Order: sequence, then C-alpha cells, then structure tokens
Amino acid sequence: MLRTLEANLAKAIEEVKKSTRTRKFKQSIELMINIEGIDLKKPENRFVEDIELPHGLGGKKRKICVIATPALASEAKKIPEIDRVIERDELEALVGNKRAAKKLASQYDYFLVDPPLMGLTAKALGAALGGRGKRPIPIPPGANIVDLAKRYSKTVTVNVRKNPQAMCMIGVETMDEKSLVENALAVISKVADRLEKHFDNIKSIYVKKTMDKPVKVVLEE
Repeated sequence: MLRTLEANLAKAIEEVKKSTRTRKFKQSIELMINIEGIDLKKPENRFVEDIELPHGLGGKKRKICVIATPALASEAKKIPEIDRVIERDELEALVGNKRAAKKLASQYDYFLVDPPLMGLTAKALGAALGGRGKRPIPIPPGANIVDLAKRYSKTVTVNVRKNPQAMCMIGVETMDEKSLVENALAVISKVADRLEKHFDNIKSIYVKKTMDKPVKVVLEE
C-alpha cells in the first residue's frame, strides 16, 4: 500500500504546487488525515504525536523555548535552534500571572523542560499551554540538548482528541515534491501506527496550500 500511497501523494502534491495563484507570502503545504472506526470517547483512542519531518519545514523552523536549571541553561543559550531559555526565577514569576503565561505560551511551538522544573512549569504554564494544545516536554536524562533542539526545530504535532482528524504542516510550496511526499509519508505512518486497525482506520487524505482548496489523495486504485 505504501508504494501506491507514495505515488498518489506525489500526484496530489504536484497538483497542489501547480496552482498559479500568487500570494504575498510563502504558503505552507498542509496534510489532513480523516479517521474512521475509532471511538474518541475512549481515552486509549486519543493521542498527541510529535513527528520529526525528514526534510524539515522549508525554512519555517519551529520556535523552541527551553526551561532549565543553570547548568543546562548555560549550554542551551549557545544553541542556534533554541529561541529562548527560561530559568527558575523567571518561571516562578509566571506563577499566577495568567496574562504573561498566555503570551509566552503563544510565542513558542515547543517547551522543552529540565525534569527538576517540570512541576513548577506545570504550575506556571500548564493551563496556558493546554489551552493552545501544547504541553511541557520533559528533557530525557542524559539527552544531547543540541540533537534534541535540532529534532524539534523540524517537528510537527498532530492532535487526535476531539475530532477524528489529524492535521499538520508538511512543508512550504517552494520545497521539492519528493521532500514533501517523504514528509507526508512520515506523518501518515506515525498516525497509522497509533490507530487500532492502522491504515484501515484512515478514511481519506487531503493536501492543500494554506489559501487554496484541498486536493484528495487517492488511497486505492
């Protein structure tokens, strides 16, 4: 099935990229996966999945905030992929300050957190992040923060909780077709892995530019 899907994704993405309607900005290419045969009232069927795209996002890097203790914070400040580093004092100042917490939560895509600060992060930012479909991500013990930052700089998140649909960006219109296809396949495969009947739970797939109509991907011929 994957070989057929790859070929049909290529056809759909080619059609999407052919659109000659010019915009004043670089449009994203978006992927929509409609799911069937799962009961989202059951917690085991709901999921959030972070997916690293093999070819990144075509210059639209994710914005990363690291919340860390002094030793890790010092290292994180030297890493180009990390946009902001927050230490304990600044984090404590956010507790109870809903406006500042909401502003911070809206500014960054991923919040990577040193494990000793997870509890305080949840207290300071939990509600603000949750309201935006985000969450604090604990940094695994012994993880290479450089590699972790590079990974999340080209990561997208799909959230299947309220609606039977997974949606995310897979790149931008200036990326080559092969890269977009491989990014899309990475997302589709990860989503299928989380479904009870895998690919059999996928009802339909569409790709589109930000401002254009979706193009359906043929799943079977």
